[in-house]
Amino acid sequence: MPLQTIIIPDHITSLPNASRAKDIIDRAHQHINSYTATTNAVIHNFVHCDFELVNQALTWIQDNHILTGNNFCELGSGFGVAALLATHHGLNAVGIEIEPILVDQATNLAASLDLATTFYNGSFIPRNVSDLQDIQQAAAEVEHVSTLEDDIYDEIGITFDEFDLFFAFPWPGEEHFFESVFHACAADGACLLTYQGRNGMHLTRQL
Repeated sequence: MPLQTIIIPDHITSLPNASRAKDIIDRAHQHINSYTATTNAVIHNFVHCDFELVNQALTWIQDNHILTGNNFCELGSGFGVAALLATHHGLNAVGIEIEPILVDQATNLAASLDLATTFYNGSFIPRNVSDLQDIQQAAAEVEHVSTLEDDIYDEIGITFDEFDLFFAFPWPGEEHFFESVFHACAADGACLLTYQGRNGMHLTRQL
């Protein structure tokens, strides 16, 4: 099945961020800054993205009825801000993160915002896919991605192919890996939204 690129127009940057979204983003920045200023723990591969732009992209996706359903998953969720914003937009949102300390921080942030977003500690790569070996080989070239744990989707209660929108913030050069996992495992009609730094937001659909 091919992947279809859906062009997100540049004018999304003019879309207003609702007051509740601003509150989530402001609280997230405060939480992240407070944590990083008071801990000596090393958080591997953590750089937060442009949360305002993520929220604007989610607004555009919802306004244009892009999605086929309501399930959202943030892959490598970090402090979970994209998943929190997705919950704000009415999506059934979860985050999957390999670093336990970040799962705890995201859970605490969700509780402080009274948002019913759930975060899970584990690998976002499903186990029951026919070409898992190819994905494992690709994962070997990406830092802090594992295919050795139990399948986290058993704990979530939603399989990979039941999610309608995924979000990821790949490091430079890792975009193909995330698209490979999505292409191999997502259902027809599902979408992958990625933040690609100065290149902005990128949206693809599984056909």
